[in-house]
Amino acid sequence: MLKGLKVLEFEGLAPTVFAGMMLADYGAEITIISRPGTPTLDNLMNRGKTNLSLDLKNQEDFEKLLKLIPKADVVIDAFRPGVLEKLKLGYENLKALNPKIILCRVSSYGQHSPLKDMAGHDLNFISYSGILSLIASETNRPGIPVNLIGDFAVGGAMAVASILAAVYHVKNGGLGQEIDMGMAQGTFYLSQFILDQKRKQIWINPRGKNILDGGAHFYNVYECKDGKYFSVACIEEKFYKEFINILQQRSQINAQHFLDNQFNTNEWDSLKQITQSVFKTKSRDEWEQVFQKVDACCSPVLDLDEAVSRKSLGDIAFIRDGSIEARSQPIFSGFTNLIQKWIPNPKL
Repeated sequence: MLKGLKVLEFEGLAPTVFAGMMLADYGAEITIISRPGTPTLDNLMNRGKTNLSLDLKNQEDFEKLLKLIPKADVVIDAFRPGVLEKLKLGYENLKALNPKIILCRVSSYGQHSPLKDMAGHDLNFISYSGILSLIASETNRPGIPVNLIGDFAVGGAMAVASILAAVYHVKNGGLGQEIDMGMAQGTFYLSQFILDQKRKQIWINPRGKNILDGGAHFYNVYECKDGKYFSVACIEEKFYKEFINILQQRSQINAQHFLDNQFNTNEWDSLKQITQSVFKTKSRDEWEQVFQKVDACCSPVLDLDEAVSRKSLGDIAFIRDGSIEARSQPIFSGFTNLIQKWIPNPKL
């Protein structure tokens, strides 16, 4: 898909490494610019890439990098704002060598915000963006999600989307682009749906009291008899009716009360308690057998190993050198990606 697209990826942490992996999975030629002595090889997200170890404070190594810029299409910057400028590798420097170069700068808080010089991780990004305040837990404090929002949805996938937009722009005759991908800012961008829900007075309750944050009995997670969990997401009427029908068949619930009060927030807590008591009567796998027969948007909560071994989603993973790896997504028609191994010693 991206055969011939040449990308230089400055060695970084998870977000830019994942962005580089996505581009490599789609066929781009990725060369990591690593610092001498760093353990770049030991990362599953470096598949399909080559590595070039350079000490950029060494003039000879610095000149080697400069010779690569005119041949490159994209440079991925994993440093804090201003670091490339100090190395004389800022956008103006790169553009002078290659007017069509695309510099994607993935940072915590963007290149120009008041927080630009601060360090941060995913939890910090979603804190400043307001997203963490929306995520409920069993206590009143915000819940801590795994670092898939700021690091990977934004710093990884959104960065790739922006790179491909810039590639298209250049292909159509435009000049190169400097992309300012602040992970905190990008995380706020993901909240557009929530902002719309607030505008419509749908998302107006405190954390943990709204439909999609654990407040509703019909959009929640329940513990089963064996200590494992089952998710319920029957928002629409037809799915909700199927769900209530299943509960009624296996317990003494008042089905009409459930149907009459689906969106009555005053009843949600009591309906959650009743629903939880029903789920406690069977194991997770027993409930899975029940709900496989109906279309009610109810699913077992699987761990990563189960997600792979059960193959409910098809072949989403493969085993290489004893390690589980995620297959490239999405699936393209007419394009088979073999997902090449790491190539430690490129010839450039």
